[in-house]
Amino acid sequence: MIRLMGAALLTAGCAALGLAGVARLEGRVRDLGALAAGLDAMERELGWRLAPLPDALETAGRAAGGGAARFFAQCAGAAREGGRAFQELWRDSLEAAPLRLAEGDRALLRRLGQVLGRYDADSQRRALAEAVAELRALRAEAAEDRRRLGRVYGVLGVAGGLLLVILLI
Repeated sequence: MIRLMGAALLTAGCAALGLAGVARLEGRVRDLGALAAGLDAMERELGWRLAPLPDALETAGRAAGGGAARFFAQCAGAAREGGRAFQELWRDSLEAAPLRLAEGDRALLRRLGQVLGRYDADSQRRALAEAVAELRALRAEAAEDRRRLGRVYGVLGVAGGLLLVILLI
């Protein structure tokens, strides 16, 4: 009886590891979508309302969700405090935010932070539009990875657990 329970727990644990991999892939898709939505709202604020950068960041936070909303809110708060260059506070907020991004995604956002708050509104708006387009393309790639690799992670988790059970019995 104890061996059977151990086998079931081992299989369930390995399946949980596979599902955790799927959740990581899903989280990246959601975070990229939320960042794109926030930056899109920010582009409209800077382009049409000519809002100050902290106000545009707050609007971006309301348009985004999850970790992206916290990222934009933290940037807005730090921008209102002042005293530091915007690209520094953008970079620090990006590193502190609970976003599930690949290093290439973070590099794209760091490059965007070097433009925001530094150039005229039209240049900032163009940089935001390009970043939104790139984030949407990255999101499409991540969704394809999630679809393709999600099944693999799930099957490998269960199969690995069953293999371990067979080896240990």
